[in-house]
Amino acid sequence: MRSIRRIGLPVLGAFALLLTTTTSAFASATITSGGVAYTGNVRATNIGGNVTLSGTSTLGLITNTCTGGTLDAYIQSNGLNGQLTGVGLTGCTNNKGGTTTVTALNLPYSGGQVDYAAIAGGRDGKITIFAPNLNVLVRAVLTLPSIGIPSLTCDYGLTTSTALVIDVYNGANANRPVTTNSHSQGKLAGQSLQRTSSDVRCPATAVANGKFQIVTNPGGADLVLAP
Repeated sequence: MRSIRRIGLPVLGAFALLLTTTTSAFASATITSGGVAYTGNVRATNIGGNVTLSGTSTLGLITNTCTGGTLDAYIQSNGLNGQLTGVGLTGCTNNKGGTTTVTALNLPYSGGQVDYAAIAGGRDGKITIFAPNLNVLVRAVLTLPSIGIPSLTCDYGLTTSTALVIDVYNGANANRPVTTNSHSQGKLAGQSLQRTSSDVRCPATAVANGKFQIVTNPGGADLVLAP
């Protein structure tokens, strides 16, 4: 287990939760690489543009935009018992003229399930993140110079009973989010974390959007999700 790491909330929502799973009798997925069952380290990296995180508070709409992000995790070939081991985000700014730094506490995270759940013309599978999940604690520190706030600290977690569902795509899927990228991919579209701090200047929810590739690390080989 690594101690505190810097992370972007979108990357946490998409990949920390994508690649960290717990044993469940209902899991129905096999993870392979190069045609062989794969257990080991993986890396997720944002592609196809920036990752955004937004929400509305007493300060109005706050939108954070990050140009780069990575997540490192350990997975097993059955999709169970994974661990998030390291994360990072770079180039984060907000629409109030400042910067945003986000830190994930209490790593590793767990509490999800990987399923093969193909939809014609769409995804190959899904990641369900069960909620509430008291292990998730993410702290965002924002500078907001255009409205005269030098520092604002906001804490987020998974506190409701609504699960997060993240679509995943194999590299051979013509409907993957970024068709110019041939790797296996994930898509985060409007998934959210809930505010756990009391400061109402912090958005009540943090909504994330982004597109990502997922490969073995080291090696950079594709991962394939199958029944």
